Amino acid sequence: MRITTNGTLLNYKADLMRASNTLTQTRTRVLTGRQFNSYAEDPAAATMAFKLRRQLSTTSDQLTNIKNLSNKYDSAWSAVSSVKSLVETAANDVSLKAISDATGSGRQSLGAVLKNSSQSIVQTLNSKYGDAFIFAGNDGMNVPFSWDDTSGELLFRGIPVDTTYDTAEPPLAPARPSTPEYPPDPSTVDPTSDWGVFYAHANNSDYTKLIAATYESAPIDIGAGLSVENGTINSATVFNSAISALSYIGFGEDEDGDPANVVSLMKEMGTILSNCDADGKYAKDSDAEDLQRLTSKLQTALGTLVNQWTSMDGETNYLQTTEDRLTENTYSLQEQITSLEQADLADAITDFSWAQYCYNSALKVGSDIVGQSLIDFMQ
Repeated sequence: MRITTNGTLLNYKADLMRASNTLTQTRTRVLTGRQFNSYAEDPAAATMAFKLRRQLSTTSDQLTNIKNLSNKYDSAWSAVSSVKSLVETAANDVSLKAISDATGSGRQSLGAVLKNSSQSIVQTLNSKYGDAFIFAGNDGMNVPFSWDDTSGELLFRGIPVDTTYDTAEPPLAPARPSTPEYPPDPSTVDPTSDWGVFYAHANNSDYTKLIAATYESAPIDIGAGLSVENGTINSATVFNSAISALSYIGFGEDEDGDPANVVSLMKEMGTILSNCDADGKYAKDSDAEDLQRLTSKLQTALGTLVNQWTSMDGETNYLQTTEDRLTENTYSLQEQITSLEQADLADAITDFSWAQYCYNSALKVGSDIVGQSLIDFMQ
């Protein structure tokens, strides 16, 4: 077989190009510290790295969500703790200084304290985390509570918190069911049940709007396996970040026509005590009995508040546990990605040295081949 000069040169150029490409790749690996710099270099590792990076991005978003939630719930927990302390102090002070005290000399001043405490509770429940109101349910951009300038009533989104349902509007509407004591979620209640029939007639009343406000949701993905079924988010796979103050302080009126929320109870109790004279004598004969009744109901409302506060404490612990888990997952994913993408420096330098040696050897051999061919051509 005849070996021509052109054939030899073509083979040499191809081999030299391969040696040059290998040298470039190994040099890049040393400089970047990456095992591969294009998908073509290692398709299997690159595919796995892409999957891990997508999972890391999702986990990082979930971790950001849960950190924000944890901070929000820490603020909420502190706020509810302050409210609980104010209500506890009010209930104890009224029992000891107003009802049990025979002289009642401090009733007027205690009345002023109770009124101020009710104002403080509202201010606390109107607190913000970032730009959003903490206790506004899923409407964090608008202040939840305000006072009616005319009547002095406490309002939630413009609706009187002490509102009750009037069976005359709409006509023939059923009375509010007595059991269970706390209204069920309107969106999940059995339409044939007593509450279902009640909601069907009272759908647009202020009272049912307050009920619905306590069940509002603002789903957040925190790594619980978010899933969507028939276009609806599965509530078991997300965390409901909406916090409604009505769930803590109560709303509506009870069977006696008394307020069912701690703010109005404390305000009414404060009014009764403020109306006492300097010697502590009640303004009306019925005030003593009314004060005792309202104090008992405040104690009951305090129990509900404490239960909700305890429940929030459990949610806060759950968020912290989930945050720890997601943090560990993030570290694990980062380690897996590093093991796939990061080159072993010792191996990379060895490969580069060998590629450089091969390339230099190719140049030397090539110079000999090309030199002999040119001489032969000139002869």
